Amino acid sequence: MNTRMAITRLLAFGLPVAAAAAVLVFGLNLRELPKQTPPTERSTAVRVLTLEPTEFRPRAVGYGAVQPARTWNAVAQVAGRVEFVDPRLRSGAIMDAGTEIIRISPQDYTLASQEAEANLRSAESKLVELKAQEENANRALKIEQRSLGIKQRDLARKKELAQRGTVSSLSVDDTERAVLQQQAVVLNLENSIRLFPTQIDAQRRQIDVNKTKLETARLNLARTHISLPFDARISTVNIERTQFVGIGTELAKADDIDTAEVEAEIPQDRFHTFMKLTLPKDFVIEKIRSGGISEVFKRMGWSATVRLRSNSRDVTWPAQLLRTSETVDPKTRTVGVIVSVDKPYEGIKPIVRPPLVKGMFVEVEITGQPTTGRIIIPRSAVHEGRVYTVDERNRLRIRKVKVLAEQAGKAVIESGLEEGERIVLSDLSPAIDGMLLKPFDASPENAETALTDERKETDEVQR
Repeated sequence: MNTRMAITRLLAFGLPVAAAAAVLVFGLNLRELPKQTPPTERSTAVRVLTLEPTEFRPRAVGYGAVQPARTWNAVAQVAGRVEFVDPRLRSGAIMDAGTEIIRISPQDYTLASQEAEANLRSAESKLVELKAQEENANRALKIEQRSLGIKQRDLARKKELAQRGTVSSLSVDDTERAVLQQQAVVLNLENSIRLFPTQIDAQRRQIDVNKTKLETARLNLARTHISLPFDARISTVNIERTQFVGIGTELAKADDIDTAEVEAEIPQDRFHTFMKLTLPKDFVIEKIRSGGISEVFKRMGWSATVRLRSNSRDVTWPAQLLRTSETVDPKTRTVGVIVSVDKPYEGIKPIVRPPLVKGMFVEVEITGQPTTGRIIIPRSAVHEGRVYTVDERNRLRIRKVKVLAEQAGKAVIESGLEEGERIVLSDLSPAIDGMLLKPFDASPENAETALTDERKETDEVQR
């Protein structure tokens, strides 16, 4: 009984399962197998640039603060009470050259000048008197010499008569005594005349001394009037009216507004690279004389521009290269290049074009003459000293290059690339040497077409 029931249950469940398995196997045998497509290599669309010699204008950029080319300190050269101060003399005021800004009381110096002038006139009168005395003495000497001659002839005659016995010896003695007295008179006059040149020379020297004193007095009198030597902007005022000042007191400071200077700090390596790009190999600098460095810059073909950057717009001024700093800054490793800007206060327009004032932080761009025949590529195409190139089979080739300089988003290649080669501008990740590429020219139209084709290929592979 038990065996019969087991067989009945097996048949009840086993037959349907076996039938289902048979149907499944039959259905699988009748189904067509899927087609197998061989794997294909996928190409990556990239933007490429064909290298051609490009014109390149080297430049170096530095930054610095504006300073006036000249600064004038108004220092008191005489002592006294300040009796006048120009009411416009305030910090920030712009005043014309020749404007009297401060005057020290001149009374004492006026009196000193008058006294010196009187002493000079007295000394000149004394000189005239000495010359007249010398002339009179010479005339008197001639008269006395003639008188001496007469007396000497009279003495000779009386001696001759005394020998004959017609004149007494007493008369001869009296005549001889008169001759001696006349000789003394002549001798005294001659001695006086010999002293006149020395006295006249001494008096002339005294006149020179008095002239110097008069010039000093007049100079001190002029120093009581303090005027601006050039068109200037007042930076500091340290004086008030009625205040007493001593010699050497600093009264005010003024800055020249005709010329401004900027000492731009340029990194040493960039300045060296700039010189490499601009100087010909046979360029020789002869001995630089005073003021000749600016001429050397002109021979190099360098020019400069001062630029004030702002959120609204940039303002530029043409500048002239003057000189370089005497040393390299040991902390920042920068070279100071000094440029000048003429008329920094001309052409001022509110908000649009401000004046180039002291302390303004500006950018200084130094440019050289354009050069040709150099390989110039976008700086973004250089990946840690390597550039991605495309060979004739559109395969990626990774090339080591030597970059001479970088500026304005461009890299100047010194070696590693040749004219006519194609470089990859797209960012490849990953970049595998030898991978297949689909290059297109670096233009918006070609880029859009290549990207559309790449999307189609991608969709086909996904399907």
